[in-house]
Amino acid sequence: MYCGLDIQSDKIFAVCGLFDNKDEKFIDISCQSGPARGIKNGKISELGLLAESVSRVLNSFGANASGRIKSLYVSTYSASLKASQSVGTIPVSERSSKIITSGDISRANHQAYCLGLNIEERVLHQIIQGYVIDKQNRVLNPLGLYGHTLEADTLLITALVQDTDSLISAVERSGFKVKSLVLAGYAAGLVLPDSLRMKGCCLFEIGFDSTQMLIFKEGLIRGFEAFPFGANDVTEAIAKELKVPLDTALALKLSHGNIIPNSVNPDTEVLLKKEQSYRPLKRQVLCEIIERKWREFFGLAKERLAGYQQGLGLPEGIVVSGRDVLLEGLLESFEANLGIPSRLAKMENPSLNDPSYFVSAGLLKYALLERPPFNILKLSSYGNIFQKITNKSRELYQEYF
Repeated sequence: MYCGLDIQSDKIFAVCGLFDNKDEKFIDISCQSGPARGIKNGKISELGLLAESVSRVLNSFGANASGRIKSLYVSTYSASLKASQSVGTIPVSERSSKIITSGDISRANHQAYCLGLNIEERVLHQIIQGYVIDKQNRVLNPLGLYGHTLEADTLLITALVQDTDSLISAVERSGFKVKSLVLAGYAAGLVLPDSLRMKGCCLFEIGFDSTQMLIFKEGLIRGFEAFPFGANDVTEAIAKELKVPLDTALALKLSHGNIIPNSVNPDTEVLLKKEQSYRPLKRQVLCEIIERKWREFFGLAKERLAGYQQGLGLPEGIVVSGRDVLLEGLLESFEANLGIPSRLAKMENPSLNDPSYFVSAGLLKYALLERPPFNILKLSSYGNIFQKITNKSRELYQEYF
């Protein structure tokens, strides 16, 4: 039983699935959601309130399902998320060229990990971008090749330890074990077709109060950016300018919103409830507020996207997932403002094609990728030790003979 938990500042989305090892597929998938309390702008303010919220959502699966959940895969939208490049270089041989072993690759990866990490940060993901042999030959997999030195080019995605520890503590207070913290956009990207990630695309995962941008190429994350802008920023702008409560502003946005005001009939009016009465509001006025707020985001996104587009190319264009993706005119605005063809993210499983569960469904795929391989011949830990000795003997032989 696997469970993906997508925790945002206003709501929690969970997808629980029972995986059949024989048929290599999920045979039972269910979804639950509920309000989140004790978290704001990616920061946890009250552990107890968030723990109660998590417990309420997970227990809503029923005692039979929730009792079988041994560990959770949890997404994060932490405000401290960042990406950095790190290079680890190791000598393979001081004399003649030597065959590069899995041990050499591990040492280069570990050095890149250590050099790129600050003491107050936790590494969520270490994505190897490639290897350089003898400072000239760049490859994706150096195993079995010959060289004097090996460089590991790594992209590290990190968050502050205090943020990640608080999130883990809140979830574990609810009585469930956190198996892994996963970048929300990374999880969403796993649900995309492999062809998009291989050829090259840009994914925008729109959260409640932040948006994550991930660049995919050759199946790898090549870049990551986080923006302090989410669906709630637009709702707050509507509430402020129209002087209405947030829940009224949200209802207006979802029912009558459009990012392209010129596409709306200028004579169309909507009824705006204010205190004990209703007053007419031009729909175009509402849409102009929405457009202005999104234009601020597009200004930031275009600047950061330009470098990736020039260096990598994005033949599959932009894919948009998350909050407000069904807002009228959203995809057209992405395309018009960023100058790249845009599409809505879709899942292969039609039962999970609700945009709200995109990240939590991706967490299930992440869980499958992380699970250890099943080996029916592995009867004890002796097999592991024997395999390690065999591999080490092979590496020593290759080193000296």
